[in-house]
Amino acid sequence: MLQQILKDMYVDPELLAELDETQKQTLFCRMREEQVRRWSIWDHKEDIKPTYPKRQKNKKKVQWMLDTNGNPWTWVMGEHKDDKTIEQIIEEEAREAARIQAEHETEQLRLKVESELMAMLENKAKTQFNPPENKYSHATEEIYCSVEDLNTRNARKPCVDNQPIRGPLKELSFNKVSERVRNWEQRVMEERTSEIYNKMKNKKEEEERQAEEADKKQEIVWREQKQKAKEVELQIRHIARQAREEHRRSLLNTTEKPNVVFVPNSSKPPSKKAVVEWFRAKEIPRRAGFEKDKNAIATWFHGLITRQEAEILLINEPVGSFLVRLSERIWGYAITYKDHDCCKHYLVDASNGHYQFLGTNQMSHNTLSELVNYHRNMPITKTGEELLLRPCNRTTNLPPLVFQGLLKT
Repeated sequence: MLQQILKDMYVDPELLAELDETQKQTLFCRMREEQVRRWSIWDHKEDIKPTYPKRQKNKKKVQWMLDTNGNPWTWVMGEHKDDKTIEQIIEEEAREAARIQAEHETEQLRLKVESELMAMLENKAKTQFNPPENKYSHATEEIYCSVEDLNTRNARKPCVDNQPIRGPLKELSFNKVSERVRNWEQRVMEERTSEIYNKMKNKKEEEERQAEEADKKQEIVWREQKQKAKEVELQIRHIARQAREEHRRSLLNTTEKPNVVFVPNSSKPPSKKAVVEWFRAKEIPRRAGFEKDKNAIATWFHGLITRQEAEILLINEPVGSFLVRLSERIWGYAITYKDHDCCKHYLVDASNGHYQFLGTNQMSHNTLSELVNYHRNMPITKTGEELLLRPCNRTTNLPPLVFQGLLKT
C-alpha cells in the first residue's frame, strides 16, 4: 500500500484520517523523499541534454501606422458609409483579372495579325489579290481597308501579275489606319473581357454549388453517424445494466463456501460485504480475533463496527483501553486506543499474510493476537507510549467460529 501511495503521490483522505500523527509525519517524509528523488532524476536528464546554438534574432522590425492619438491605425471594413461590400470588392477583383487577361490576349492577337500583314506586304501578287485564308484575314481587311475602297481601287486600277500589293494599301492615311486598329483592339478586348468574366463567374457559382452539395452530404453522413453512435451507446448501457443485474442476482443466490480462498483484487475493500467475505475466507482459518491457545473469540475483538461506534464504546473507559475491529479502508484491522483527551486509530495491514501496523519499519507478527499481546508491554509509537492495557469488552457476544452478524443491517 505504501508503494502504491508513493507511486501515485496521493493519500485517500479517509485512510489518512485513520493514521496518528507519528504515522502521518513518517508518510509525509517518505513522500517528500520520493519527490526529491524524482526531481533529481529529472534534473540529471536535463543536464545531459545536448545544447543547441541559439538562433540569431531577426533584425526585421514592423512599424505600425499611427493615428492622430498615437495608437496603431485600424480600419474596420464596412463601418464607413463609402466602404464597399465584400461582394462588390470580389466582383471588381474578378473584373480586373479578366481585363488584364483579355488585354494580354489582345496584345498577342495584334502582334500575330501584324506579323501576317507584314508577310503579305512583302510578297508580290502574281495574278490577282488573294489574301490568305486564315481566321485573321477578315479582321485584317476590316482594320486596314473597307470593301468599297477595295472595289473602287480594283475598278480604277486592276491587279496584274507580279504587281506589289502595297499600292492600294499605301493610299490610306496613317492616322486612319491607326484609329481603326485602336477601335478594333478596344472592341476585341471588351468582348474578351466580358467572356472571361462570365466564365469566371460561372465557375465560381459552380464551385459554390458543389461546396453546398458537399456540405449537405457531410451533414447527412454526420447525422447518420451520430444516430449510430447513439444506438451503440444505448446497447452498451443495456448490456451493462444486464451485467449489473446478473451480478446482483449471483451475489444473492451464491451460498458461501468456507473452503474457498478469497483473494483481494484491489487495494481497498469495495464494500462491507467484501470485508466480511474476506474475513471468513482468509482470517478465520488463521484464527484472527481468537484468544491465543483458546477456541474462543477474544474480548477485544468487536468485528465490523464503524469508527464512531468504537469511540462511543471507549468514551467512558480509562486510558489504555482498546478494541480491535475490522477496517473498511484496507484489507486488515483497526485498533482503537483510548488516550487522555481523544481516541486514536491504528491500521493493521493483513494483506501480505502477516500482521503489522501500516507504515515503514514496522514489526511483523504471525497472528493478530500476537500483535496485541506484544503491545501490552511495548508502546505502539515511541513518542506516545500507547500500551494496550485494558481490552474493551463487547456489549453483544459474537457466535464463535461462525462470526455471524458481523455486517450490521
